[in-house]
Amino acid sequence: MGKKVYFLYTKAFSDIGSMMELVVMNAVIYSMTKSTTWLAAVLALRVCGGIITSLFSGIIADRYDRRKLMIFSDIARGLSILILCLFPSPIMFALVAFLIGALGSFFSVSFSADIPQIFGEDNILKINAFISRLAAISMVIGFLGSALLSTVVNYRVIITIDSISYFLSAAVLFLFKWENTINKKENTRKQLLTDLKEVKNYVFLKPLLVYLFIVFLFQTFSASSHNVGVPILAEQLSTKSATFFQGMIWGVWGIGGILSTWLIPKIPWFKKQFLFAYYGTSILTSIGFILFLSSNILWFILFFAFFTGLFDAAAGTYFSTIVQKTENSIRGRIFGVTNLLNRLGFTIGFVAVSPLLTVMKMSQLVMLFHGSLIVLILIITFYLFSKKLFNLENDQVKNQESDLIVSK
Repeated sequence: MGKKVYFLYTKAFSDIGSMMELVVMNAVIYSMTKSTTWLAAVLALRVCGGIITSLFSGIIADRYDRRKLMIFSDIARGLSILILCLFPSPIMFALVAFLIGALGSFFSVSFSADIPQIFGEDNILKINAFISRLAAISMVIGFLGSALLSTVVNYRVIITIDSISYFLSAAVLFLFKWENTINKKENTRKQLLTDLKEVKNYVFLKPLLVYLFIVFLFQTFSASSHNVGVPILAEQLSTKSATFFQGMIWGVWGIGGILSTWLIPKIPWFKKQFLFAYYGTSILTSIGFILFLSSNILWFILFFAFFTGLFDAAAGTYFSTIVQKTENSIRGRIFGVTNLLNRLGFTIGFVAVSPLLTVMKMSQLVMLFHGSLIVLILIITFYLFSKKLFNLENDQVKNQESDLIVSK
């Protein structure tokens, strides 16, 4: 990978700050309000910000320099985070969460879309596994770091570290350059509609992408339950040390992810069956969340948190690899669609969480959400096998030079 790897290391450091900030923000807002409604609202607003900019950021990423878009996103997010040090209140936390979600779309879409351009399309699975490994390491350091730091320093210190990490990422991106292969297009309403039409036509010409996106949407919906559930579980384990236990749970989850991303490139079968591997690891991830969020026994929780992280990192790696096999000219918009589905699923889930928690326990809610995802994947898998559509997978995944057919 050469010197290009420094860019990934810098992003990983930025991820560490983000993980620490996420834990602290969730813990502080819940401590301020003692309300699951506020907690769900802040999480939902972070996701909602991404919904608003998802497709737009995908179109921009296919028109302009993706590296510059990432720099803009890092600087803007770093400045937004600093606001919380000056004006700490539930409303301000909600506003900043929204801004982070909105600005984060530009970075995530541009970053994911340009990975094949930076490292080469033949190395996508290897690079995605490495990125997932760094993300898992960042999660371990970030969550465990927040757990330990929260006991000795004010939350403003952790937020400041997150802000600095964004500025450092922007600085490295400014110094590190690669070829921009995107052709600029005129900014007209007609061109915007054409861009969106190209995405629709492209997706429906690739039937496996449709089924991939259906599962991904429901996967993000189910994830809303454990994102709310882990802070509540940590509070149940210890009111005084809720941040510590939340950091421990997510930290052990990240350790599982580190092991997973080391194993993925070493197993030949997984290099051929991307879609099947994605579905299988998604099912095992959901089983893990159901198990550890249904217990108050610490060793049991940590054991299955590790188990869950092991398969969740694999699912994320395979999903990114499949999507990155799309053509570069439309890849930004395709990732814009995935970002939209991601945010949309989370938002619908977060909206549903609060009213459902009034009639059922958190463990029951997690079982409902993740159990529904498992059933959906099994139904789609059975359908694909019955129609022999899995035989098309290798041809579609490996076809990196197919022409984009657009119905006008």
